[in-house]
Amino acid sequence: MLKSRFFLPLFALLSAAACATAPRSDPVVTPEGIAAHVTELASDAYEGREPGTAGEAKTLAYIEAAYRRIGLRPASGETYRLPVPLLKSEVGAGRIAAGSVTIESGETATIRAPMTEKGAAAKGDIVFAGYGVVLPEEGRDDFGGLDLGGKIALVFAGLPNGSEEPSEAMRRQSLRTVKLENAARAGAAGAILIYDLAPGEDEWRRVRAFAGRAEVQIDAGTPVKTPLYALVGREAGSALARGLGVDLAMLKSEAAGAGFKPRTLGSGALSAENRLTRFTSYNLAGVLPGRRRPNEYVVYLAHWDHLGHCGTGVDTICNGAVDNASGVGGLIELAEAFAKGRRPERSVLFLATSAEESGLLGGKHFAASGPIDAGRMVAAFGLDTIAANGPSDDVIVLGQGLTSLDARLADAAKAQGRRIIAMPDVQSFYARSDHFAFAEVGVPAVIATGIFTGSGFGDYMGNHYHQPTDAVTLPIDYRGAAADMNLLLGVGQGLANSREWPTWTKSSPYQRRP
Repeated sequence: MLKSRFFLPLFALLSAAACATAPRSDPVVTPEGIAAHVTELASDAYEGREPGTAGEAKTLAYIEAAYRRIGLRPASGETYRLPVPLLKSEVGAGRIAAGSVTIESGETATIRAPMTEKGAAAKGDIVFAGYGVVLPEEGRDDFGGLDLGGKIALVFAGLPNGSEEPSEAMRRQSLRTVKLENAARAGAAGAILIYDLAPGEDEWRRVRAFAGRAEVQIDAGTPVKTPLYALVGREAGSALARGLGVDLAMLKSEAAGAGFKPRTLGSGALSAENRLTRFTSYNLAGVLPGRRRPNEYVVYLAHWDHLGHCGTGVDTICNGAVDNASGVGGLIELAEAFAKGRRPERSVLFLATSAEESGLLGGKHFAASGPIDAGRMVAAFGLDTIAANGPSDDVIVLGQGLTSLDARLADAAKAQGRRIIAMPDVQSFYARSDHFAFAEVGVPAVIATGIFTGSGFGDYMGNHYHQPTDAVTLPIDYRGAAADMNLLLGVGQGLANSREWPTWTKSSPYQRRP
């Protein structure tokens, strides 16, 4: 890895450092341009840009004004705004019982009812289902085809340790949402996920804080099916195991073994309460129409939302300067560069999404029911947390090896004097941003970034991610973000002036739908 240049002062930024893939006479994205948007959007006046708040209204107005100034057209109708109906669920009281052991929601456990219900309870057998993985094509089905109707599934978070790098499909099985979906499909009335983390560990505090915050989902006619569930750390997991007459370490060893089979441990109960609120948020979709093939779209997207007031100290505002005011700044600056250059043959869509922090909801809503059908989208490029590191000669592609975009990205990086490198341990981030919602409906979608290649990203994730300190007071070096945006500018210009339709590789679990 390169030495981090994350902590360079803003006054040291130079526009010339923003490497462009196009000739120097063409418009380029500059560090100063991105920084100006971040300074505004991450100020306290926007109160952390939480959907459904006054901060959202200010954010939408700012982005709309930029779209109008640049000359983008609404993707549908007379307005850039596309409604996203949302349902907000806030956690109430919760309890787990296993044998003689009872644990309440708190420091060692978070217990949640299904999002659309005011309360839920389950009582019955607790079935140990290993890591909750259902991937029979790779020889692992932890539920073993069981009908868990009326029962409670007990699974470990993450994946079993192995000597081989997990496939993309297996990485997806590590997600909490996927484990819960697997349990629900098996008929479980409830699920308990055990994180092998001590109460004082930062990672457990992050898991618990994330699980305990308000959950939001698309308020559609068919609600997302989620079971009653609990997330517990090592301390609570050990207590529950003892209540069931087993040892936690023994269970973990059993789950990691070849040929794992689910088994019933004993009886128990889960219960939880919710507070429900319905509201409407908005995506913003602006289009630069193509000269010759306006019904084919190259897509850039960045989520505008953040967490609002999430701190507990003197400063409670989580401003989200890096995550993701920087991505919105990159989106606006890319739109500006495209608009100032020669009009491309295909249209270019600039999409600012809502509720990414709540589960990619704005992206999912647009991908599934937006005014532009997925079959008309050429490719999608995600812009998320783009300023978490300084300049880097190395570029990571989240989704590397999954699409034919790799070749174009490699050429664009080479034109900047950079290179694409493999970094398998960060590919789990592929499913954590809005571009992934487009991948799931068949649109080749990637993130290309230099943020992972220096220690600045580690410092950001460890000390500032989803914290009040992710603010404009960070000495952010925007040169790396500008270089990445110019790489994507070159790739997008190439695609928008070609007839190429990027494809998924045969090894990819995502394919274009007929």
